[in-house]
Amino acid sequence: MVITLGINDGHNAGAALVKDGEVIAAVQEERLRNVKNFSGVPELAIKEVFKIAKINPQDINVIAMVSLNRVYAPLKEMPFKVKMFMKLSPLLHGKRFCDVYVKFLHKFRPMEKLNKIFSSLNINDKEITFVEHHVAHSACAYYSKTKDKALVFTIDGAGDGLSSTVNIGENNKLRRIAASSYYDSLSNSMYSEITRYLGMKPWEHEYKVMGMAPYGKSEYCIDKVRKIVRINPRNPLEFQNTIGACGVYIQKKLIHMLAGQRFDNVSAACQEHFENMMEKWVRASIKKTGIHDVAFAGGSALNVKANKVIREMPEVDSAFFYPAADDGGTPVGAALEAYNRYCEANGIKPKRKEIKDIYYGMGFSNDDAKELLKKKGWMKKASFIDNIDEEVGELIANGETVARCSGRVEWGPRALGNRSIIADPRDLKVISKVNFAIKQRDFWMPFAASILEKRMDDYLIDAKFAPYMIEAFDTTEKVDDIIAGTHPKDKTARPQIVNEWNPGYKKIIETFEAKTGVGSVLNTSFNLHGYPLIGTPDVAIDTLENSGLKWLALGNYLVKK
Repeated sequence: MVITLGINDGHNAGAALVKDGEVIAAVQEERLRNVKNFSGVPELAIKEVFKIAKINPQDINVIAMVSLNRVYAPLKEMPFKVKMFMKLSPLLHGKRFCDVYVKFLHKFRPMEKLNKIFSSLNINDKEITFVEHHVAHSACAYYSKTKDKALVFTIDGAGDGLSSTVNIGENNKLRRIAASSYYDSLSNSMYSEITRYLGMKPWEHEYKVMGMAPYGKSEYCIDKVRKIVRINPRNPLEFQNTIGACGVYIQKKLIHMLAGQRFDNVSAACQEHFENMMEKWVRASIKKTGIHDVAFAGGSALNVKANKVIREMPEVDSAFFYPAADDGGTPVGAALEAYNRYCEANGIKPKRKEIKDIYYGMGFSNDDAKELLKKKGWMKKASFIDNIDEEVGELIANGETVARCSGRVEWGPRALGNRSIIADPRDLKVISKVNFAIKQRDFWMPFAASILEKRMDDYLIDAKFAPYMIEAFDTTEKVDDIIAGTHPKDKTARPQIVNEWNPGYKKIIETFEAKTGVGSVLNTSFNLHGYPLIGTPDVAIDTLENSGLKWLALGNYLVKK
């Protein structure tokens, strides 16, 4: 038995445990603190994964730390250093610098707080290994597949000096064949800086740009956007900065380049150029390697529209997108990489576990729910219901919107039924109801549909099993059945295909189907605007109290406000 602990103490911090190649517990710190994208030492998450897995901390073999990348964020308040950073970026942020950083500079990283946590768990004598940022991303994607040989891509804003990599996974090892620097980042220099230019938060609100894109016409400014980043003509497996600036200094150029352009048209051009670059990048990599099974991770792999383009490429035989593709997923990648390297070093044949359901986080009992309802004064409005899932399905069929907090917390940024707000997908009015009374989201942002596996061909064109809400599909003529769970402009869907992995959630949809004939429900994350997906029952009750929600299914307790 080999157990590895993975830790990310950077952006979107968290921890994970891998036992004999299988993820047995993983949780992001934000779910425990209710602080979105928490950055720093994940003290609560480290301790929580041992509770979830019922593992004695002393039984672990290795601690795997995701290498920090904070030093690469330019500081607005230090203009001289920013200028120096921009001048040196093309030289410093290449593969050689990245290798040096991971091997040597991590020795100077602050470890005091972590060491105190390790001492409190009596694991301060365990081996610590540092896993480069993009290796952690690629390990998530590669070791979660059953096929041993794959072409593995990582792409994000930046991490350890790099912004994208191309790797060949084979024989339980990853071999990098290409990498783009931070300076040459397609995601950061183009997508994130356009997000900033449009008045939104870079490295967080890119999905809003993607959501706005179908409303605009790219032809008004696509030629200007193409001047920011291109495929490197000397090596088509890499990207190349062509705007001549990085970080916030790109803003000065965008102000002139995009002056007078409409918000929606800029979004459309940004998304179109991103999709085109991704398609060319993948095609060139397949041509070079002859490998047609591809896997992706990194924050930009959450771009469901680009994922759709990649999945539909004739050169691609199979495409896998790791569901926790952003930095929040890296503790799993670090733990998986450490597991395989430990096995290699000790003559152990590593085991491989295909990813299935990703309910890796903490759960709670009905007794816990009961005590909490009493403590918060909600017991008089709560009823214990044996067949709670059927009851929820019937409520939704009768036009109600129900928040569900049940079972273990989902891993990654998507609500997959256990921490979801659920409603009738046929009712367009529910969009404004949920948006303004509960979510307070931008009006153009779409919701998602959870669809029974047996019904996916009814609603999706060229449907495939897509359980993680990380891929988009065109919809069939039955789109009106799931209209509230599609993009309002182009009618594409970002579905969660539901099977026996979540029997309770499946029962809700089956009950709704029995009443309405529709094998789907609308699903959006259970949280208030500006807060992360809820993790614990107490936050679920707080969200009920501070929103327009009327119903909460908390385990087997149904609460009516």
